[in-house]
Amino acid sequence: MRFGLILGEALTGLRRNASMVISVVLVTFVSLTFVGAAILMQAQIGTMRAYWQDRAQVAIYMCSSV
Repeated sequence: MRFGLILGEALTGLRRNASMVISVVLVTFVSLTFVGAAILMQAQIGTMRAYWQDRAQVAIYMCSSV
């Protein structure tokens, strides 16, 4: 098989469907951005939970005159 022919046909197909290629690249970029943001948010929420868990106190006073 000739590598040049295969590469030429692949590039011709990509050139003909340029709008589809651009849309696939953009959708992939946006979805990976959301995945990265979710991972960063999960790490930050875990850090903040550990921070406030050590510092927060809850005091409950109950009336005994009921």
